[in-house]
Amino acid sequence: MSNVFCGNTQFSNGYITKLHSNTSNVKLFKIELPNYYHLVPNLLKYLSATELLRAQKYHFEKDTNRFIICRTFLKFILANHTGNHVSEIEIEKDEHKKPFITCKNAICFNVSHAGDYAIIALSKLEVGVDVEYMDESFVFNEILPTVFNSQEIKNVLTSNNKTETFYKFWTRKEAIVKATGKGINDNLPEIQAMDGTHKVPAELLAGFENIDVVSFYLDENHIAALALKNYNINTENIAMYTLPTTMKELIAFTHNIS
Repeated sequence: MSNVFCGNTQFSNGYITKLHSNTSNVKLFKIELPNYYHLVPNLLKYLSATELLRAQKYHFEKDTNRFIICRTFLKFILANHTGNHVSEIEIEKDEHKKPFITCKNAICFNVSHAGDYAIIALSKLEVGVDVEYMDESFVFNEILPTVFNSQEIKNVLTSNNKTETFYKFWTRKEAIVKATGKGINDNLPEIQAMDGTHKVPAELLAGFENIDVVSFYLDENHIAALALKNYNINTENIAMYTLPTTMKELIAFTHNIS
């Protein structure tokens, strides 16, 4: 059996604009997408031909802009960490669609987006991150038995804020399966998401001995979860960054991250 710890944290409650300590074991990058739409024409030159083709396949301009912003920011961050040029950063996906890089000094990372926000997580350990827009109009009752166990369903239905509780549990499960690389499957109800420490069959967690997952908010409408393999999450070891909104500052900012 493996251990899953679920909890909450407050490290993202403020809008962080200054660079935190580079000694942090985990780095999170909070991206409020509309703040960067004006940079899209400048960011295109950092994408490969394959990435440009992918960007063009989106039906809506908002989705195209989101992909361009997230992919270029991710490449900036990875290039700085690895010491490679941005053009040398090639992001691939494994059989479960988990992204990875194979260049020197490779590091674990994960990306999620929803609504007006995206978030990038960078860590030396296997990491998963998920963000969701808490849609009050979404009717989720029918899908509860497919993703939650009986205790979780009861907790959602008796909560003072059913929507918030639903998305808290959902993002935790998403972050866990993204960290393990197993992807979404029929075993989601067995992956515990309520607060506390739980015993889970090791095969559901790709053999990981322990996984810690914490929930946090990007704003009043967006909730996120961070999951890490074999790591006792301590907010002192996690740095949150809000990226600058000009190209000059953005390049300087990312180059300060080691």
